[in-house]
Amino acid sequence: MDGNIFEIRKILIIHKINDSPKINIIVSFTALEMDILKIKSRHLDTLILTLLSYVVLVDMINGFFMMHFNKLPISQIFKLLVLLLLLFRLSVIKEFPLLIILFCIFQIGAFLGWAKSGDFGAFRNDLVVATKWFNVPLSFFFFKNVFQNIKHNPDLLVKVKKVIKRSFTFLSINMFLGALGFGMAFYHHGFSNAIGTRGYIYAGNELTILLLAISFSIALYLYLNREYKRYALFFGVTVLYAFLITSKTVLGGVIVVFLIPPVSQIKFRIKKKWLDYLLIIATIGIPLICYVFYLGITRFGVLDKIQRSMERNNNEILTVILSNRNNFIAQGWEVYKNDFGFFGKLFGFGQNYHLKLSGHLAEVDFFSLLFASGALGLISLVLLILYWVYSAYFLGRKGNEYAKAVLWFLLFITIASNLSGHIYGSGIAGYFIGFSIALMFYKKPIRLENKN
Repeated sequence: MDGNIFEIRKILIIHKINDSPKINIIVSFTALEMDILKIKSRHLDTLILTLLSYVVLVDMINGFFMMHFNKLPISQIFKLLVLLLLLFRLSVIKEFPLLIILFCIFQIGAFLGWAKSGDFGAFRNDLVVATKWFNVPLSFFFFKNVFQNIKHNPDLLVKVKKVIKRSFTFLSINMFLGALGFGMAFYHHGFSNAIGTRGYIYAGNELTILLLAISFSIALYLYLNREYKRYALFFGVTVLYAFLITSKTVLGGVIVVFLIPPVSQIKFRIKKKWLDYLLIIATIGIPLICYVFYLGITRFGVLDKIQRSMERNNNEILTVILSNRNNFIAQGWEVYKNDFGFFGKLFGFGQNYHLKLSGHLAEVDFFSLLFASGALGLISLVLLILYWVYSAYFLGRKGNEYAKAVLWFLLFITIASNLSGHIYGSGIAGYFIGFSIALMFYKKPIRLENKN
């Protein structure tokens, strides 16, 4: 739509040179219309970014009510509002038809499952789950549009800073409350062997990727702006949060997301001074990090959890690493292969219908989506990931430092999503995953705090 307006204006300006009074009036009107559109878009962007800066807080409040009172759809209502605003805002971009097609592909299975089972409660739940798969691409295209327009509207940068700053602040408050014993344990809540904490963020698996996505964005900013002391301090804080959570994904992931910024900027020609720095870091830093992780694993109950998991799974290392997901996938695949017809294999029947037959969710993104939205849903996600990888690689080749790091981040979360799941199909974390991927379209270093 914006492109059409610019094209109309270009044609009309040519007529203006020919001194046509009538055309001059139209030119003025078209320019005014374009300015009004820009103002409306700017206000809508501001509203959406403001809402997104409180999404973590809303999820904490939602979790508090779920744990202590009745279950209220506070978070779902809030995210539905954000979804509608994002769709309305993106209705003017050229990728909007693609977004609508993607949204429909994820939702088809829910309708087919409803038609097959007649269970409206399961259908309603399937709609929510299917919408989560749409969260990352929707957020990506929004932030891509924001980053590409920041040079025309620098005020948006301040709003983007607040989204990350407030989100990490609320996440820190949540982890602090969890450390004090409030909220829920991450594993075995209510039992004597409970370990870890999720605070008041009810969806524990989403909490891990939420921390990793936000930490990646901040760590990348600090490193590219050469704030190495703050980078190291922030790493220490994030490691502490990871030990409070105790999830294998977050414990391993926190190392990866903090390695991505320096590793992604390595050039093929390595200077001698870089080797000297690397030797110093390896000599001092690696033993120190190993010692810190040893203390964390032994003092925060992680080692006890691993030992119990080994005993329960007959010392099968793969099963322990995947938290029994390999068995869930095998059971789910049998249902998909034997109980689904052609349309079921192609479009799926929603998450709940497959769950009813298999007895357990796959909890691995590619298989979870395959079982819920069929082969078409999985192919759509894979093509989307390939588009992101290609874009990050192409922009990185042109010298975009953010794009280089995003490419590594994409590879990491794609692997992690097929080991631990709940990443590309994440609700609350989906906004920040989309934000992190869209960073490839910002050409200048992003400062995540206002230093004015």
